[in-house]
Amino acid sequence: MNEISPLIATVSVPAAPDEAFRMFTENFGQWWPPEFSWSQPELLEMIEMECCLDGMLHEIGPHGFSIDWSRIIAWEPGASLSFLWQIGADRVPIPDPERASIVDVRFTEQDGATTVTVEHHSWERHGSGAAEYRNDFEQAWPMALERYRQHLAG
Repeated sequence: MNEISPLIATVSVPAAPDEAFRMFTENFGQWWPPEFSWSQPELLEMIEMECCLDGMLHEIGPHGFSIDWSRIIAWEPGASLSFLWQIGADRVPIPDPERASIVDVRFTEQDGATTVTVEHHSWERHGSGAAEYRNDFEQAWPMALERYRQHLAG
């Protein structure tokens, strides 16, 4: 399969890189759009990121139902993190990490603020339907980052 172009989204937030990183990771469930969850907003209990290398990003839905979305594969507090996106185009979990796309997040200080850049790449690892899946995400990361910016702004 041909390489599929990455999605890149950025946002500037009024915080130092260490604080922006902490708010992105420790408060992930407070800003992530619940409509992008497995359970959907009316059923969602919690979204949580385990803040460490090999930590999981998961949600807990009704009756304690738990689903892992991602595994953290790089962790540099205040600078960057990367995680596998282990949900397929059909919204089914992907247990095989070789079939998951990758999300890289960078935190760069700029003029007293922090630019947060998300690059979601390696879409072709999702197999058939990967290009359509990537296109479905075209507005997802900008929307999620706007919610993150709003969360930081209070």
